[in-house]
Amino acid sequence: LLLIIFPNKCLIGSLFSKEPVRGKSDNQLQGDQYISGALDINSTIRAYQTRGHLIANTDPLGIQNSESAKLQGSANLPPAIVVRQHLKGMTEADMDREFPLGSLTVIGGDKRKLTLREILKRLNKIYCGHLGLEYTYIHDLNMLDWLRQKFEIPGAWELPAEHRKWIWMNIMRAVSFENFLAKKYGTEKRFGLEGCESFIPAMAECMETSALNGVETVVIGMAHRGRLNTLVNICLKPMSQVLTQFNPISLEGFGSGDVKYHLGTHSEKLLERTKKKMLVAIMANSSHLEAIDPVIVGRVRAEQVAKGDSKHGKRSLAILVHGDAAFSGQGVVYETMHLTNLPEYTTGGVIHLVINNQIGFTTDPRYSRSSVHCTDVARVVNAPIFHIHADDPDLATYCSKVASEYRATFHNDVVLDIVGYRRSGHNEMDEPMLTQPLMYKRIKEHPSVLSIYSDKLLKEGVITQAFANEEIEKYISHCEEEFRKAQTISTMQMSDWYDVPWTEFFSNQTPQNKIPSTGIDIATIKTICNAISTPPKDIEAHLQVLRAMDRRAKLMESRQIDWAMGECLAFLSLLKEGYHVRLSGQDVERGTFTQRIHIIHDQSKDKTYKNILRDVFPRQALYTVSNSSLSEYGVCGFELGYSAYHHNTLTLWEAQFGDFANTCQVILDCLLCSGQAKWGRQVGLVLLLPHGMEAQGPEHSSARLERFLQLCDDECTHVPGKEPGARVGETVEQIMTRQLFEINWIVCYPSTPANLFHLLRRQMLMPFRKPLVIMTPKSLLRHPMTISNFEEMGPGTSFMHVLPDPFVKPGNVKKVLLCTGKVYYDLVIERQERQLEDKIAIIRIEQLCPFPYHLFAEEMVKYPRAKIMWLQEEHKNQGAYYYVRDRIALALGIPIEEIKYSGRPSSAAPATGSKIIHKNEYNNMIATALSLD
Repeated sequence: LLLIIFPNKCLIGSLFSKEPVRGKSDNQLQGDQYISGALDINSTIRAYQTRGHLIANTDPLGIQNSESAKLQGSANLPPAIVVRQHLKGMTEADMDREFPLGSLTVIGGDKRKLTLREILKRLNKIYCGHLGLEYTYIHDLNMLDWLRQKFEIPGAWELPAEHRKWIWMNIMRAVSFENFLAKKYGTEKRFGLEGCESFIPAMAECMETSALNGVETVVIGMAHRGRLNTLVNICLKPMSQVLTQFNPISLEGFGSGDVKYHLGTHSEKLLERTKKKMLVAIMANSSHLEAIDPVIVGRVRAEQVAKGDSKHGKRSLAILVHGDAAFSGQGVVYETMHLTNLPEYTTGGVIHLVINNQIGFTTDPRYSRSSVHCTDVARVVNAPIFHIHADDPDLATYCSKVASEYRATFHNDVVLDIVGYRRSGHNEMDEPMLTQPLMYKRIKEHPSVLSIYSDKLLKEGVITQAFANEEIEKYISHCEEEFRKAQTISTMQMSDWYDVPWTEFFSNQTPQNKIPSTGIDIATIKTICNAISTPPKDIEAHLQVLRAMDRRAKLMESRQIDWAMGECLAFLSLLKEGYHVRLSGQDVERGTFTQRIHIIHDQSKDKTYKNILRDVFPRQALYTVSNSSLSEYGVCGFELGYSAYHHNTLTLWEAQFGDFANTCQVILDCLLCSGQAKWGRQVGLVLLLPHGMEAQGPEHSSARLERFLQLCDDECTHVPGKEPGARVGETVEQIMTRQLFEINWIVCYPSTPANLFHLLRRQMLMPFRKPLVIMTPKSLLRHPMTISNFEEMGPGTSFMHVLPDPFVKPGNVKKVLLCTGKVYYDLVIERQERQLEDKIAIIRIEQLCPFPYHLFAEEMVKYPRAKIMWLQEEHKNQGAYYYVRDRIALALGIPIEEIKYSGRPSSAAPATGSKIIHKNEYNNMIATALSLD
């Protein structure tokens, strides 16, 4: 750049040289020094913009960067960490000398020159005061210029008096609410907001400004810190309903409920300043803090898709609230962040707010992260980050306004880091002096933000003491009235805490609702099979794709389908009936095993492809299939959130291998399987988990079927229909529907394409929603025996919970092998080779949970004198054995000792990595299973 501006190399050298240049006049030297000074000034300005946040005075306790408070509004030079060498050689005489301002700053407003003293004063105020700005790593120059305009122009931060009065009202409510709870419930855990109450006006401003930019729905995800305050003062949940949770009350309906600071809500709110109506939801969350992040993003994405707003997300907004230690410490934050610009996952930008207590439980920030700030992970998506002094509500509000405008303008994430403290320790029962004695000595002496802000506005004449006293008294009176109302409530209504508006869907649910047949007409089957077996004419497809489609066409001619075709039939028939279908996960577009091929890529043209499941039927619903980022925790959570928005969407997440679901265990344990029991949240998310021992090693074999079964909440004490209080005269169909209605989730290991088809369709045709876990195959995807006929999916057909043995005559059978899933085909082949079809029957249990007691017992009547053995390819301490053993015994009324086991012995690893060991284990398993001894 210097060579272009100053082609004379001698001149360039003089800019950086201490010695005078020979042959130059005094006037020339003065001009050179002036240019040199200008270049140093620009470097100084850039240094402030880049590194000023490192010493900004953002800590109300003055523990961090204690020297930075002296810089605010002064013209003293900041520490070398900011300016480095850029002002080296400058003297006091230079302080009142004017310097030109380059294009990278607007601190002068209309002025293009300022004295050095004024330049430093303004830079110190902007970049080293109560605000620490991080944004210079952003690549887009338009974004950089936009942000500089918002923060560097003199007077940009000033807010009108009425706006500041509104801020005071929000601060007053936030502080008064916490004080009220401390007075009424001093010995209860509340995870109060004390020390970060500026969060409340910041949240309120995000909503007000977003409403002006077209946002109609805001969905909030946050952990427990400040949640009660948010429910009351942001979501406008009736305070009496919140206070009721402090009382010993009963719970309406079935379920466990949850602690008060995990619950969610949804409501319609009339905003105070804009007078616009906004739908506000806060989703229930477990104690796993940041686990809710991807769920919120998925929930908002689903709404944007439903409303045709998925390109920029102008009408629906996700706001994620983090703790400082969790934001830097939990990997799901990073996984969620990286979804922000992916086409099928973006929401047009997320607003992140950090309630920064400067401590994690009892861990000092110095020992809880390696980065300077807790928010450094946000840099990966070029999100601007605003570090804000929590005792400066004006600044917190202004930054929230800018953040909301930035999101609306550039459709990207933005972070508000509100730096405060925790007045009462981790929770109100904690003694923080044990671990942070010096910090809490300062906290005890530190006035509340309401006191600080009130004094400021009183001095400036924005409010009067009479106004303040009157408003505080009115709010406390309101709290007392709500407290009295709460004492009259004896039962918690779960419907008051639903975080999705499925009111009508919930109200029509009873265990007596009938599940219709899931079969479809043969003409529709043929239309679908033809669509998925005909290569598109405008795409140059890969030879392997053409071979797969040719195989499908041949199957169709014989009125048969394979596994992938069964899946397509389910999807397209639901799309035809108006159900939106979304499939997400790693490599789902073609399928991990190249079995699905829903997206066909042109072999000669980049970014040219076709989704063959779209536009098959007139006016069919939207089908979305998208390869995800290499994430399980984040993406599975996203799809859970997607499924939570609308009950008429079939949402599926597929693990590349079933084992990889291990990485998202928090989503499965704490949100999916227990979400209805804790929060009344019904979702129909489907998990597709490739499972089966294929000599692929310990992390490519087992989806851990045993874990999913262990998490099922069904009792094994009475056969359904015979338990105390059972309805008289219930049919088997009614009992099995009631089992589905009452279970927390459904676990299946189907073995035929037809049963997969019926399972997926049943998921939408049920009059209620339950998560569905499916163990899907790998080698069976092309197995010649894994074939179903059209008639198995035709009108009047349904899912087969138990599949009988089609090859044996019951009268001669001496042994019944019970199994589920893939191992059935191994057994059939081995039995045939040993000519044991007349001696051994093989029965498949396709739905493991809820267990089909009646249908299973009915099938076993055919074999009254046969020995019973459970066979699985998983190790004995894994798989379904310990779950089904007790249920088989209960269904048949026999001791569990009569149910023998065949399979691999107990093992710490889910599979061997040795093909020799794998083969030996297989041989031993088969030999035991097919032995008649």
